Parts: sequence; C-alpha cells; structure tokens
Amino acid sequence: MLRASLVLCGSLLGALCAPAAEQKKGLTILNAALLEAEDGFAASPDTVYQPGETIYLSFNIQGYAVDRNNRVKLGYTIDALDFKGIPFVEQQAGKIDTELSAQDARWSPRVRFSATLPAFSDSGKYRLVIGVTDELARTQVSQEIPFQVRGRNVEPSPKLVVRNFRFSLQEDGDPLVVAAYRRGDTLWASFDITGYQTGEKNLVWVEYDLSVFDADGKLLYQQPQPAEDKATSFYPRRYVHAVFSLNLESGIQPGEYTIVIVVRDRLGNQTHETRQKFSIE
Repeated sequence: MLRASLVLCGSLLGALCAPAAEQKKGLTILNAALLEAEDGFAASPDTVYQPGETIYLSFNIQGYAVDRNNRVKLGYTIDALDFKGIPFVEQQAGKIDTELSAQDARWSPRVRFSATLPAFSDSGKYRLVIGVTDELARTQVSQEIPFQVRGRNVEPSPKLVVRNFRFSLQEDGDPLVVAAYRRGDTLWASFDITGYQTGEKNLVWVEYDLSVFDADGKLLYQQPQPAEDKATSFYPRRYVHAVFSLNLESGIQPGEYTIVIVVRDRLGNQTHETRQKFSIE
C-alpha cells in the first residue's frame, strides 16, 4: 500500500512557507523527514522499522523558477529501495503545475508520501530517494533518506529448504525448548520455506504435505490436501511462512512421534523433506 499527496501552502492556501530570500538559492528540498504517523512529528533517527509497518515521509520544495505568467512547473519522484537497491513499492511520481497569485510569493509546496514495508522484508538499511525537477529552469535536485529495517532471520539457500521449524503451544507462541505435549493439547508449529524458483512478476508456487507417524513408523495422520501458496508480488518474496496445528486427542498414547513435511517447488521442480520429533507425556 502506498500513497503520495501534495499540500499547497502560501498566504492563500495555508502555512509551511519559507522566506522569499531563500528561494534565490536555487531549487532545494527542505524539511525532508520520516514521520511517526501521517501529519505526525518527525521520527527519531534511531527508529527501527518492522516488516508490514508503514513509512511516512514529507518534504518541501523551494527555489523554483516562475515564468512571466507566474506559472510554476515542477516534477518529483520518490523511490523506496531496500538495502540492495531493489524497489519494494512502485516509484511514485507527481507534477506541480500551477499559476501563482501575488499573495503566493512565498509559496512552498509540501509533498507527502507513505509506503508499507513488505511482510517478508529482510534486515538492513533501506532508503527513500527523492528527486525534484524544475521544468522551467531545467534544474534537478535529489536527496536520500535512510532508515533501518529489522526483518525475520531466514538464511537464504540456493536450493529448496525448510528453515526455522518451531513447536509451540499457541499460534505465534514462544518456541518450545523441548517439544513435549500432554494429551488434549493443541500442537502448533511453524516454519519457513526458501530456496524456491520464482516466475514472472515474482510468482512463487510452493506446497507441502504433512504426515504424522508413531515410534514404530505407523502412519497416524496424513493431510488430505497439500497446503499451497501461489501468488505474485511486486517485491520478491525471500521466503514463505507456514503455520499448522494438530489436535492431540485425549485417547492418544504417550510416546514419541514424528512429523514428516514434504515441500515442493512447482516452478523449480524441487522437493525437500524434513522430519521433526515431538513427544506426548
């Protein structure tokens, strides 16, 4: 989700204006800052953003040229890039083409922008790159706004693999140090799939089967249909997060059990199997 908007300011249209003397310095980006919220205060430079969080930016433009008809013609772009320089949302571009009145001598347009970090963002230093063009003066100016992102730690792999398998007692609960359950509990587990091939528009197509075996290797449960994730995205997905649960009925026998997960990469024609043990006391 992303959005950009323009706020006009001047004696007729609002505040946030700069002294006329400053406009003689040439095209300038002023007050560029990340905000705590839309129309909020400037965020701390030490702010660390999380995947799925929305980034808010605002800046002002000064020092533009005005033609004989008191017209202003400006263009701007905003690129949101990850730590590798890959865009995580589409570039935002806008135009400011307006005629000023005599009361607008100190007019300083303000641009707002917001973008949501992908849920699977990696950790690193991201940046917003602002570019402003004065079409009348044929001048350009740019500025970068860096910010830090802390994402999930999913180690990349050149081939299909399961990472970060975790048992827990609740969905999104703390991982169990020892995967031990009682009869009547609900077993929750999660894992990440990575190392798959991607297609056009960053298409990802993976699926997995789940089976449960007792200590003697007897099949106790098999998932009726594979769990599937097939989707495209603007930003490349570096992993697929999977969550499942099993109801451990009161009649189940104590002992050791094994969960077998077979993951398939439908685009890359890859298969990977992982086995995870748990016990019922």
